[in-house]
Amino acid sequence: MGEAGFIHRGVSIVAQQNSNRPQRRRVGTAQRVQPRQRRVETPRTRKTEPVGRNRIVLAVTAVIVVALVGFMGASALMHPSTQESASNSSAGLSGQASGQAGASQPQSDLSWRDSDFAVDPNRETDWNYGSNGRKVVYLTIDDGPSENTQAVLDVLDKYGCKATFFVVGHNPDYYPMIKEAYDRGHTIGLHTFTHDYATVYSSQQAYFDDLDAIGNVVKEQIGYVPCFIRFPGGSSNGISTEYSAGIMTALVDEVQARGYQFYDWNVSSGDGSDHTAGDLVYFATEEATEYENIVLLMHDSATKQSSVEALPSIIEYYQARGYAFEAIDRSTIVPHHGTNN
Repeated sequence: MGEAGFIHRGVSIVAQQNSNRPQRRRVGTAQRVQPRQRRVETPRTRKTEPVGRNRIVLAVTAVIVVALVGFMGASALMHPSTQESASNSSAGLSGQASGQAGASQPQSDLSWRDSDFAVDPNRETDWNYGSNGRKVVYLTIDDGPSENTQAVLDVLDKYGCKATFFVVGHNPDYYPMIKEAYDRGHTIGLHTFTHDYATVYSSQQAYFDDLDAIGNVVKEQIGYVPCFIRFPGGSSNGISTEYSAGIMTALVDEVQARGYQFYDWNVSSGDGSDHTAGDLVYFATEEATEYENIVLLMHDSATKQSSVEALPSIIEYYQARGYAFEAIDRSTIVPHHGTNN
């Protein structure tokens, strides 16, 4: 018996004897045997290994590989569409990955919105001023577009949410984001061009001139002027009294006569003022149990980074409680505060 065979038999005997011992002792014995096992890996032991058997194994392996390659080639010839299908599948996965990274998400045909959402003074709409009986958050985002709008859109895509953007005209460089938001399935509304209280509330004519200006910007991006609007400060604002007494009472009637509908809100995130992201989450969710239909006010202007940071937690809070996030349309609940001027 060679040295390697002797050592191997010795190790097997020791292992068999130790199998009946407690675990603690077996570990100790194995540690004492280990140095002997390493002695097998000596130059002399490797020289005594049979060479012929290794060659046979290699030859058999080569035959198997050749057979597999031939079989795969034949399968490809018999099914030429397989490779194309695999390529298309890879392309689809790649497209999904790029979409998650922030690229525009493809939408189904939404061209019906062009006529349905366009302002039309001759159209009669049965506006809904009460709950539709479903748990829905209508997230409304004011004062964009800005450098924060892209991040907001990406968060909405990540969670499968739709929202409504009430836009202003402050940042021409970001006007294309209006179309980007629309193409992703969100609703676009008007929030006046300047959002300057002294300008828009100086007179009714001044207000509509400003509204028309932002309407033209939006039309250049999405092809029509939407009927959905939001007053700067909401319809209940009191600051308008500084510029024109009674103007809000007149405007709420006149905008509807011209085919628009104005939207206030029933829950606010509080991001109109400076707050931490944690504060905004609290403000946006503290009244969650009071409404089935929530029209939630947030902002995406250039200074609202904390709003972007708070948005994922706000969405997760409502989704965990069974709420869907949808964009405003003509069937959506219409919250009106009531005027104070």
